[in-house]
Amino acid sequence: MENLRLEPRYDRTRISARVKEIAGELDREFARELPALVSVLKGSSFLLADLAREMTIPLACEYMAVSRHAGSGEILQIDFSTGFPLSRPVVLLKDVVHSGVLESYLITQLTAAGASHIRLVSILDKPAERTTDIAVDFSLFTTEGGRFAGYGMDHEGRHANLPYIAEVYASA
Repeated sequence: MENLRLEPRYDRTRISARVKEIAGELDREFARELPALVSVLKGSSFLLADLAREMTIPLACEYMAVSRHAGSGEILQIDFSTGFPLSRPVVLLKDVVHSGVLESYLITQLTAAGASHIRLVSILDKPAERTTDIAVDFSLFTTEGGRFAGYGMDHEGRHANLPYIAEVYASA
């Protein structure tokens, strides 16, 4: 394994403050509905847990695994942990939104499956990397480039347990 240097970018306090702000916005938007928080595994699992604890309205939690072809990145399969909650709003939770291709595909599939409407929430949004016309409705933070770990996001299978978000650098 390569030697890494982790430089904290967003601390627990900043993360918590943003989660509370977003939870408040979602509470207001879905006050008369029963939304489903859908986490794209594995990187947004901490976000789902924190948002669910901060939101005050009834909601459902769901997990989605996306299988991709190793060479092309083509999406092969989408699996839900318990079955998709039809005819309700969905808050799609993603760790990092890069190109937007995966998120656009997932939104199309969720809409076809019966979601009444969808909001996209990410931990990190990288709009400079976007290759599709998709907007992130809420992000904890917007950034450019970089590799990140912590708050549920791993780097090569490590550091997902960090309570903060760190930028990952290779060290000499």
